[in-house]
Amino acid sequence: MPPHLLVAPPPLPKVQRTNEDMTGAQALASFGEIYGVAGGIRSTLITLQNAVRIAAEKNEEQQ
Repeated sequence: MPPHLLVAPPPLPKVQRTNEDMTGAQALASFGEIYGVAGGIRSTLITLQNAVRIAAEKNEEQQ
């Protein structure tokens, strides 16, 4: 397992919580931050899937 996947995940971005209306710029910035976190999650998932695939292939070769 790659060492960088064993560290704690980064904190999620702060989401604006207010009773007032959000401006388009505020919403866009929030969506951009969430999209960035989702991209990081997807990247980690792909790396984990590859690590599992490689481990399974090595296990099959040893049998």
